[in-house]
This record gives sequence, structure tokens and C-alpha cells, in this order.
Amino acid sequence: MDKEKIRKLSIDLETFGAKDLKKCGVYRYAEDPTFGLLLFGVSVNDGPVRVYVIVLGDEPPDEILEALTDNTVEKWAYNASFERVCLSVWLRRHHPGFFKGYGSPGDSVKGYLDPTGWKCSRVWGAYNGLPMSLDAIGSVLGLEQQKLKEGKDLVRYFCSPCKPTKANGGRTRNLPADAPDKWELFKKYNQRDVEVEMQIQQRLKKYPVPDSVWDEYHIDQMINDRGILCDMDVVENAIRIDAKTKEELIQQLQQLTGLENPNSVAQVKDWLARQGVVIESLGKKEVAALLKGDLPDNVRHVLELRLMLAKSSVKKYQAMQTAMCSDHRCRGMFQFYGANRSGRFAGRIVQLQNLPQNHMQDLEQARNLVRHDNYTALEMLYDNVPQVLSELIRTAFIPKPGMKFVVSDYSSIEARVLAYLAGETHTMESFAKGEDLYCATASAMFHKPVVKHGINGELRQKGKIATLACIAEGQPVLTNHGLIPIEKVSKNDLVWDGEQFVHHDGVVCRGIKEVITYDGLTATRDHLVWVYGKSEPVRFGDAAASGARLVKTGNGRTPVRLGEDHLSREALVEKLESLLCSYAVYRMWIDPMAGSEQSDFWTIEGLSALLAAPADPALAGSEANSRQAAVHESDGSGIPELWRTWDPVQLLFYLGSRSVSYRYLRTSGSGAGDRPDRHEWKLREREPALRNPSGKQPEQTDNCADQIRADLLALLLSGGDPETVLRKDPGRDHSGRGDSRFRASEELEKHPRTARVYDIRNAGRHHRFTVSGRLVHNCGYGGSVGALKAMGALDMGLKEEELQPIVAAWREANPHIVKYWWDIDAAVMKAVKIHLPSQVGLVYIWYQSGMLFIKLPSGRRLSYVQPRIGQNQFGNDCVTYMGVDQQHWDRIESYGPKFVENIVQGVARDILCYAMKNLRDRFIVGHVHDELIIEVPEDASMQEICDIMGQTPDWMPGLLLRADGYECSFYQKD
Repeated sequence: MDKEKIRKLSIDLETFGAKDLKKCGVYRYAEDPTFGLLLFGVSVNDGPVRVYVIVLGDEPPDEILEALTDNTVEKWAYNASFERVCLSVWLRRHHPGFFKGYGSPGDSVKGYLDPTGWKCSRVWGAYNGLPMSLDAIGSVLGLEQQKLKEGKDLVRYFCSPCKPTKANGGRTRNLPADAPDKWELFKKYNQRDVEVEMQIQQRLKKYPVPDSVWDEYHIDQMINDRGILCDMDVVENAIRIDAKTKEELIQQLQQLTGLENPNSVAQVKDWLARQGVVIESLGKKEVAALLKGDLPDNVRHVLELRLMLAKSSVKKYQAMQTAMCSDHRCRGMFQFYGANRSGRFAGRIVQLQNLPQNHMQDLEQARNLVRHDNYTALEMLYDNVPQVLSELIRTAFIPKPGMKFVVSDYSSIEARVLAYLAGETHTMESFAKGEDLYCATASAMFHKPVVKHGINGELRQKGKIATLACIAEGQPVLTNHGLIPIEKVSKNDLVWDGEQFVHHDGVVCRGIKEVITYDGLTATRDHLVWVYGKSEPVRFGDAAASGARLVKTGNGRTPVRLGEDHLSREALVEKLESLLCSYAVYRMWIDPMAGSEQSDFWTIEGLSALLAAPADPALAGSEANSRQAAVHESDGSGIPELWRTWDPVQLLFYLGSRSVSYRYLRTSGSGAGDRPDRHEWKLREREPALRNPSGKQPEQTDNCADQIRADLLALLLSGGDPETVLRKDPGRDHSGRGDSRFRASEELEKHPRTARVYDIRNAGRHHRFTVSGRLVHNCGYGGSVGALKAMGALDMGLKEEELQPIVAAWREANPHIVKYWWDIDAAVMKAVKIHLPSQVGLVYIWYQSGMLFIKLPSGRRLSYVQPRIGQNQFGNDCVTYMGVDQQHWDRIESYGPKFVENIVQGVARDILCYAMKNLRDRFIVGHVHDELIIEVPEDASMQEICDIMGQTPDWMPGLLLRADGYECSFYQKD
């Protein structure tokens, strides 16, 4: 075989080892003296697979051995770190002449093959949203050659020690000669693994992983190769002290309860019941909640001891002990692309990502007591020894002699990224001033100063997880059962969200508050409402003060558009045709309208329902009647009002987010357009539709949008190009406040009043409903209360009733972020529904070949498999896709805020990787979420490292980053 011809190797190994691979990881597994190669399956340059039976002396040729250490040759494997580490140990032991380590002098990576030439098919699959296991990804991709069903049994038979028995002659492992038929099948299994891995590469060829991501993978492998040093004295003594503590706790519980086994859930529950305390579960959360109430002293003492007994921190120490290599370093602690929706790293074995935090003031003293195995002093100084051991877990990781740790982490990285992407300027300004966002949030939540590491500093964590509007009683809500007062709406009533009838989470009373009445709606000033010309909601008080017109959503027949649709000229003309046909205009003067709004300037006569449509939903307590129906003013297209005494008609519709209308259109005998079914008569000469009893003339608005509307409609009706109008004056203001008849001075009550107020929770995907004919926002959108609960808000001392006000206050203060959620939601829906790409700020979203892709500013993609439009729990459209959910490959439901969460976490992850690249020449030994743990000489500059980490990538210009750091002689949380 000619070495020059080897460009690519695809490899799969079968190995034997006495250590439990899942518990100790590949580094400790391969280091064990019992480790050895059994089979070496390999394909050269995508050719046929050859299986070398290493255990029987059949070894690959020198050309392949040399290629293993040649970084110009691509080495592929599924979970390639396993093959690379195993081959590193095997080459060192059996072919040292071919082994070439890498790294600088004194760096522990020198014991392993350079990862630069290696690539992993599992990473490739994860990058494209596919499952992690080889058989699962093969099944999803529909590969013809699946892993043999007997594979797991064969691996167990040949790769793990067996129990000696009389039947097997007392042997402790199975060799090929012990089961020749199984061995032949095992070789086929090895060959097929390589073939499946190659097929995965072929299937994913059109969705490649960028070189920048492979570079990040190689850095990850280097960090895993380096490992992190453990203090053996702390680890072993902590395990010993924990065992002794638990033994004493059990003895105390036996004395207090008389139970033979206080670890038995059934026995303890029975004892509690005899004390008059009934509890369904003895889980930590349930017991902690029970302890907050009134309990007999003996019961309280027993439950407190049980919580101490249930402390499982010792498992972390045991994991360290199990994974530790001969040099006392734990390796393989991080999995690249462990979260394939965002691309974030995942923790393995010891799981550094979820270590308990340390809050002890005398941390070093407690650590020294454990390190010197001084159990007596620990027991005397601390009431809860298991809790002490829990807080000391991080301190078991140490730098090697003559070195120190520099721990540097980003300040509020996800909050910064989200504010930057959404354009939330006030948040970015706070960061520019050096303010601590979590402290500011906590101060607002608890109405007291909060300073990190200072006064009320313990509340900062509550502020970290967080990072008041109502409708008056009696206001009618439009439901599928008619108009119902808001306080009487039930979960069985669907509410109209401007597009369709949707489910909701019920009505909530907010007490008695000050309300105002404006444009037909009575609500608090803080309630969010929609106004014409805006695609996001605004405060009701602001709308009233500025004279903005509230969006009317009528009687639930025709959907509204809030500026997000971009319609072609043909689509706009088609919509106008239905309005200019004879029947639609004829209805404008034959049907009177009951209960219409009266202006201070005009009274309206003879104006009926404005759109020809089926009968309206029944009004509450009555049947449908067109003379009782609420006016439906569509902001997609419609004839909203008659303006002048000579009966011109104003047409109002939207082009994109810009309102377009023609103010002085009059019908003529020739009709509008060329279609024969258009109306062919003038509006009937009769009394003015708008009568001015006061004799006053309405004020004329000077808004230049009126002229644009006039020009555009004239062009549309004549077949012209509307873009020529919109290009005429790019500086024009297209917002359009509407006419002065809706100014606050004429509509707003002079004196506010109070009323009992209500709101509706989670009204559909868009979180809005119709009350008094106006489109308003609901409370509890974005799933934030659930998110706060999931992040431990209730455990941290917040009450259930406190969560929603916190959510609402935060959302109100961050309207651009809320808008960004739903801009992303609309873009994703458009990509999946009609396969049209969109760009939302720095994020690009598109659909391709059964995949949904979101391109981040770094150029990396987020991938969603087989997206489709489904229905969420509220019965509304949502995007679903296939992914790993609770360890199962299943269809997952998502929506705007969830996609934004993926985007923000993905961008934050890319920024961390950018810092890793800039610091790759330093000894990075670990990383946890947004922090790096670096082993450096004692004279190294911490500030220099923080400055490098705080550098902003060129693909996020203007993003304000800040990295803070601290030095320590053992790992800890500052």
C-alpha cells in the first residue's frame, strides 16, 4: 500500500477492558492494564472495509499506522474520541515507533494522538440535529445497513469480563476460540459499523460542518486530553467521612423512630403517619416543603436528619475516584456538541456543569479539615457535615504544583446577547455603564438595594432567574360563544386573537385599580394594546396620550394583519376586488348599523357591517343579527369609514408594515378596473352618510402618509407598480397616527376612575384577545412563569403569586425583546409553511430539503429535522420538528421564545469558543457554561486573560462583553 495514496481513513474498534467504560470514561478505561484491541475495522479512501483481528496477531500495515499520526490524513469515526484515545494507548504500548504525541513540554496532552487530523461523524450528525447513538442516527437516516440486533450481546460477550463458572472452565473473559460462530458474527458487526459510519458521511455531505466548528472540536479534544488534576486526599477522605456520617445518621434515626431501616421509604412514611403526618413522597423537595410548616419537634428532627442522609454529594467524589488516571487527572469531562439544538457542551462523568455552589465563609478551613481527615473537628464545628462535603466538591480540583487557577467568566453573557440581537438599547446602556443586571433586577423585585458580594447580595441569584396590566370588569370579550364579560369567560370559551379563535389558560382577577376609557376600551394604563401602524403592542396609556387608533378586530370573521405580511401588487389588487364589487358597496347603504361608535364631530347613519361575510357569532344571550353585529374593521383590507359629505370612500390596507390608503376615491359609472363584475353605478345620492350636527369641520392631518396612500391606490387600480410610490420619498413617515377625531383630548375621560380588573392568561400563540372590539395583549406570555419555576424560583423563596408580576414587569420594560420573539416566530413559520427565507437582524432562517436552518452571526447553523406545522396545546399553529426529547427521538413542539432561547444560547456558546481559540496556547483545563478554568504559572496575569476573553468577535460588532476573573489554589465559585 502506497502511503501517498492514503487521504482518508474510516475506523471502528472493538476492545476489551476490565473497567466499566460508562462509569470511568475512555481515558481511564484505555489506561488500565487489561485494555487491548480486539478488532480494527478500517476503510481507506472510502474503499471496502477491511477488519484486522488484532487479538489474533493480524495487524494493519505500516502505511495505516503512519497515517494515524499524519495530520494531513483525515481520520473519521463515530465518537472519534474513543478510537483516537484507544489507538493512542495501543500505539504507545505496541508500536512506540509510530506514536507521536503533541502539545508543549510539560503538558499532559503529550500522551495522546494529535486530534487535528480527526473528525467525528457523531458531531456531524449532532450539528444537523440528529440523535447521538449510531443505531439511532442510522434509523433516522433510513440507512439500509443497520447495526446487527445481536451487536449489544456480542459486545457484552467479547468486550467485558465474564463471571467464572464451571460451565466456562472458570475463565474471566471470552476469546474467539470460545465461540467461533459468535466471533464471525462479531467481525461482521465491526465491519458494518464502519459501513454505517461511511453512509452517514455520504448522507450528510450536502450539510457540511464548517471548518471553524472542526477547529472548536479539536480544542475540545485537547482540553479533554489535558484533564484536570484532583486532590486525592480530599477525594478519598470525603468518601470516608461521608460513609461514617451516614452510619451515625442511621443510628440516630433508629433511636428516634425505632425503625429497623430508616432508609426504607415505606417504613418512614408509616412512622410519619403514626405521628399524624401524611406525605405522598419523601423526595427532597417534598420534605423541604413539609419542613416549612408547623410540625411536632420529633417529626421535624427526623425529617431534617433524613434530608442530611439523602445528600448525594459523595457520588461526585466517587465519580472522580473512578475516572482518575494514574497521574490523578480526570479526563473526558466534556462532550462537544452535547446539546445539539444549541451546540453547547455537555458535562460527562463528574459533570462540572452541575456542581453545587459553595457559600461557606470558611471554605479553606473546612477543606483542610477534610484533607487531613479530621472528622472530629468537622462534626464539632458544623451541624451538617454532608452539606459541608457538598460545598467542597469543587475544591477537589486543583492546579499542579507551581501553578494556579485563573477562573474567568462572562458577565451576563446571555442577557447581553439577547439585548444586542433584539436591539434593547436601555439594557445595552446599562451594560455600558458597568451596572450589574442581576443586581438591578433583584433590587426592583425586592425593593431594596442589592450589591454583588455586598448588601443583600444573596438576592442577586433571584434577580438572575427573572431576567401589571388589566381589563376593567364588564368589558365584553369576543369568544366563540359570543360576547361575554371578561370576568365570566371560562376555559371552555375560545377567544378571538385577531386571526382565529384560540384556547387560553383562564381569567385572573388583578384587584381594584385605576382605569381609563379611550377609543371604546376601559383598562389600566399599563395594559398592552395594538394600534394602527405598529406591529407590536404599546401601553394603553401611551396610545391614549398620543391619540393613536386602537386596532379593531370586529366580530371574528376576517383575520387582521399587524404589519408582518409583505403582499405583492397582484395580491393587494385581488383583495381590493372583493371590496369594490357591487354587493360589498351596495351593503354600505342598505343596512343600518346598530350601536356604532359616535364621534364628537360626526354621527353615522346608514353604515352597516363593512365586509360581506357569513353571519356573525352570536352575541352573548342572543342570536346572530347583522344589525347588532360589531363593526369589523380589517386592517388587511376594508372600507373603514365614510369621510366627507360628497360620499367619497376611504380604503385602508397594509403593505408590509406600512399603512396604505386612498382618501378621496369616488365611484364612477365606468367602475374601478376592467372586470365586468365591478360596480357600475355611483353611490346613491342621498343625505350625507356623515352628518356634522355641530357645523365644525374635522381637522386635517398633515401626515404625508395620506398622499402615499392616495398615490399607491391610484397606481394599483391602474395596474402600476406600488414600489415606485414607496421609492418617491424614502424619508416619509409611514407610521400614520390616524385622524384627529381619535385624539386623547376628545376620547380620554377627563377624570380616571377605579374598577375591578381582570386579564386572560396565555391566549393562543400570539398571546392576544379581543375585548370591546379592540385587540389587546394577555398576561403570562412566553411561558416565563413556567421557566421561573423550572429554574427554582419557588425554591429560592419567591411565591407563586409573585411570579407573574415579575414576568409582566420585565416584559413591559423590554418590548424589543418581546418583538424579537415574535419576529423569529413569524420567520420560522414562514420558512416551514411556505419555504421562504427571512433575515431577522443578524439571524438568517430558511428551509432546505426537509430541514429548518437558523444561521447565527458566527456563520454556524442551528438545525431542526423534518419541521412541519402542527398544533400546540392551545389548538393554534406552531412549528414542530424531530429531535431528542427525554432521551427519545420524538416530535418536539416549539415557538418564538424557544427558538430565541436556542439562538441566544448558541451565540453565547460561539463567543465562548471564540475565547477558547484566543486562549488556546494557555492550559485550559475546564469550562462551565460561560467560564473558563485555566491552569497558569503563579506569576501569570489574571487581567490579561480576562482582557483576551472579553474581546468581541468581528461577527458581533458593537457587542459589549465583559469577562471577570479570580485566582485560586483550588477550584471554587467566586
